[in-house]
Amino acid sequence: MFILAVFIGIYSYALMGLGLVGQLSRGPILGVTILFFWGLCLVWRTKLHLYSLRLVRGTTLFAGNNPFVLVLVLIIFFQAMVNLVGALGPEMGFDALWYHLTIPRIWLEEHRIFFIGGNLYYSAMPKLIDMLYVWGETPAKLTHLVFGLLSTAVTYKLARKWLDEKWALLAAVIFYSNLVVGWQSITAYVDLGRTFFEALAFYLLVNKKIYKSAIVLGLAIATKLIALGSLPIMLILLWARKGSLKMSIIYFLISIFVSLPWFIFAWINTGNPLYPIFSGYRLDWNWDFNILRLADPISPIYVMVLPMAIWLRRKLPAALVIYCLLSFMVWFLIPRTGGGRFLLPYLPAFSVLAAIVIKQTRERPVQKILLAMVVVVGIVSIGYRAVANTKYLPVILGKQSKQDFLDKYLNRDFGNNFFYLPDDKLKSLYK
Repeated sequence: MFILAVFIGIYSYALMGLGLVGQLSRGPILGVTILFFWGLCLVWRTKLHLYSLRLVRGTTLFAGNNPFVLVLVLIIFFQAMVNLVGALGPEMGFDALWYHLTIPRIWLEEHRIFFIGGNLYYSAMPKLIDMLYVWGETPAKLTHLVFGLLSTAVTYKLARKWLDEKWALLAAVIFYSNLVVGWQSITAYVDLGRTFFEALAFYLLVNKKIYKSAIVLGLAIATKLIALGSLPIMLILLWARKGSLKMSIIYFLISIFVSLPWFIFAWINTGNPLYPIFSGYRLDWNWDFNILRLADPISPIYVMVLPMAIWLRRKLPAALVIYCLLSFMVWFLIPRTGGGRFLLPYLPAFSVLAAIVIKQTRERPVQKILLAMVVVVGIVSIGYRAVANTKYLPVILGKQSKQDFLDKYLNRDFGNNFFYLPDDKLKSLYK
């Protein structure tokens, strides 16, 4: 996973480099992409085959001997298939049409990266994942879908630190069944990319791979500016484990260095490396919220296991508990305009903690009820997202034109639907 994360970062920065020298066009992009996959295959040529065999054999044998595990595997599979339908349909996401897809489209048409300003002031902010979206709408949505699956895989790997295969798979199901994960999996946002990097950074940290963790967290910061809020969490955990100021400083410097190109880009173009923070843009704090009724819903399982988590607190992994508490505090303190979406990067850890609590529950009837609730939430999530994504099928199957679909479902008076503007109107935004 670490190798994949690093290669994604290298690929994105290579595309950024093309844009900075005015060579961001299809030919050079294709050349960089071929080199990326060639290099990745060279590194993975042995491991990829072994991992695939292990995955197939392990899943088949383990699921065959345990019907409940088979149910969990099927929940993830069908959820992924439902999400794939949405990912293949036209983009409807607010931020995706505003800037996640629009800014890469403008940069590609101009063959260079530059600060746009105005309604597209986001162009100065970190764009590690957005750079991957120069390939266009559907590839961008599929990329974000893959990041959701990668985040699920990291959730499983993190859970295996404390749990066996069955319970680790339960943690993965809890995470992937979140409605916010299902919604994000069909959009060209960047939050699942950030989730992958941050969950992997935490996994590497608890496995004492300090430098690797710092590098991956730097990629998360280069993906989304508010990932800076996770840096203090990691430093606190590192200090609690090592008690070394030197190690904490090194971790901080590595993370900032990895994300530094985007901060330099913002500083050169706006005079502020943290743009738009401290640049006059209003930040919206909302202190009144209901965790079960966020704009982007998260699983009720977390709330259900909370009383038992408090009761069993001394039996739970200290690093995991501290990470969950601190991450919730960070989410609470930042502007929560994203609702559950801004909590998304921490849900892998929450899911692992929930699975551990369920496993530690000594009352068998209570444990069985919680396991049943995980399955029910998973099935409901599949059904809910399936109903929501059904509208994409006529377009995918060629029975409805994309324009007819957009005329029917896209509210053109809501937000900045810049991505679908014709070339001449789009150029008026920055020319």
